[in-house]
Amino acid sequence: MWGVDGRRARLKGEYVRDEREQVNYLREVLDVFAAEGVEAAFVYMFARYDLPHRDDPQVDLDIASAGVVKVLDGQSSTGDPNARRYPDMRWEPKAAFDALAEWRGR
Repeated sequence: MWGVDGRRARLKGEYVRDEREQVNYLREVLDVFAAEGVEAAFVYMFARYDLPHRDDPQVDLDIASAGVVKVLDGQSSTGDPNARRYPDMRWEPKAAFDALAEWRGR
């Protein structure tokens, strides 16, 4: 559903956050790239600021984001700087962020 400002306001339908699916796909693709000798590639976007994470699943637009971090907009419990890994940033890593770092470090 679109808001009056022309930006996505809520999701159409019901979705469940499954960051493992993104991680599994990412690892598969990276393994294929490595096997084929690919030296550089964009595998995902870093952040989608237009699709912020929110606690309410109906408006958690990050579920539809291919970003490796979830962008915070003040409507999520991870908006608390004391509970965050990178308190000075407007985002927090998703599982894909850590999987990408782990794969690169091997």
